[in-house]
Amino acid sequence: MPKISFVCPIFNKEKYLPYVLNSIKKQEGDFEKEYIFINDGSKDASLDILKEKTSKWKNVFILNQLNKGPAIATQLGISLAKGDYIKLVGGDDVMAPYCTELLLDTIMKTKSVAAFSSYELLSNYRNIVYYKKEIRNLRVLNNPLSQTIISSFSGTTPNLYCNKSLKKSGGCEKRIFIEDFSLVLGLSKYGSFTFIDNITSFGPKDDNTRIMIGKKNQLIHDYNAALYYFLKKNSKINKSFFRIACIKSLGRAEKWYRRIKKKNKINKMNFYKLLIYLGRNDYLNLIRESCHFFYKNDHEKSIRYRVS
Repeated sequence: MPKISFVCPIFNKEKYLPYVLNSIKKQEGDFEKEYIFINDGSKDASLDILKEKTSKWKNVFILNQLNKGPAIATQLGISLAKGDYIKLVGGDDVMAPYCTELLLDTIMKTKSVAAFSSYELLSNYRNIVYYKKEIRNLRVLNNPLSQTIISSFSGTTPNLYCNKSLKKSGGCEKRIFIEDFSLVLGLSKYGSFTFIDNITSFGPKDDNTRIMIGKKNQLIHDYNAALYYFLKKNSKINKSFFRIACIKSLGRAEKWYRRIKKKNKINKMNFYKLLIYLGRNDYLNLIRESCHFFYKNDHEKSIRYRVS
């Protein structure tokens, strides 16, 4: 019987935590379970709620740390996980009862290292409609590194990961704030990815406490930083990956400057892209420059953990 490690980092999620924990408890399927919660320095009642709601659960581990961000918190949970597969759960996400079972069936059927499903944002969690749990539109992507760089595969709650492969990859990059892209990027070296169209989890809509809404500068920056650290660590992989990642990083920084910061589209990132097409190939250095571009133009100083 396979074992699933549920790993859930939490930071100031008292509003959602009862729903989140209830969805974890109600996961269906024939597998062993362990639960690892990391309280990442919450200032609200999250820790009290967590202790109360899980007091009668078996195989529960609650860890406390000063606030260090989701990457470090998630990696701590991963390092302690003993399951065959790791089910990451966002501290404000609700899973359908069949979420883990469906992803487990998918990943075991295809012998992939990661299974990805779909996600829906809701205004409230009171009347969630769960869909049919039969696998929909299964696709397998072999050798997913190139497409991971291009498409920025990421995510936590809608996905399931092979623990053994995750440990080989090193898991989350702890030198950045946000966890999920660096995790998937590292994992893409170790096997195939499988995708299904089923909606398996739900998140709050229009909530500024969510990273994807309230920390856009950090989110976009960390995609580039994840690529920088990954390529620096894997310097011997084919140089074509460096070029793809560099163009992607420069383009991402340019769009951030133009769309989020509302600045002129003529900027240094466009100049660097032109130089690449003219033959410049110090790709890793240019990816680092794309990170530094954020620091020079982020007057709110909102980016935590910067690339030196």
